[in-house]
This record gives sequence, structure tokens and C-alpha cells, in this order.
Amino acid sequence: IIRTALPNMDREARQEYDVVIQAKDMGGHMGGLSGTTEVKITLTDVNDNPPKFPQSVYSMSVSEDKVPGEEVGRLKAKDPDLEDNGLVNYRLIDGDGISMFELSTNSETREAVIKLRK
Repeated sequence: IIRTALPNMDREARQEYDVVIQAKDMGGHMGGLSGTTEVKITLTDVNDNPPKFPQSVYSMSVSEDKVPGEEVGRLKAKDPDLEDNGLVNYRLIDGDGISMFELSTNSETREAVIKLRK
């Protein structure tokens, strides 16, 4: 049985551990034989990191003659978790221009794309 000795193992800090195990016969007494094997332990990911934006405030501008559907800007949050745990979904939740803009996610770059709504 292999048990963890560290209470806070984190895949984002270290993903793999190599352990060498030795077995001895004759209860480990003199004259006994032994064999070894190597075990590679891989930590699987859990959703333990929130998405973070590189900046706390972004500044974008759009001309008043732009038409609905035109792109205003892009931004991207990073989440170090893997696969589904690291997928980021964006949405507008507050602000005085919430009805003026729409948000979508670029499927290739995983960026939030802000477009003019009206």
C-alpha cells in the first residue's frame, strides 16, 4: 500500500513522482534475496484554481458610428487546471453598458470577444 506523506500535493506544482520499492525475503534478514521496482505516480487534476485575468482593469474604445456585431476587443483569463477543469466561460454580469455589448468565446483562442450589440 502506497500512501501520501504530503498533506497538500498540488498537480500544478508537481505532476509526477517516481518511487523505488524494494522487497526482501526471509523477513529482511541476512542471506535473504531482494528485488526492486519503480512506480511512477501521476497526480490527476481537480478544479482547485479559479480563472484569473492578467489585468484587473482593461480599457477599450469603440467609435460611435460602428454597427452592431463589430468587435470592440478581446481578453483572456488563464486557469492552470487541465481539460474541462480549465475551460473558461465568460459572461457580462454588471455595468451601465451591459445592454450595449455582447460577449462570446472564440473557440480556438479561448478568448472573450466583446462585440457591439446596438
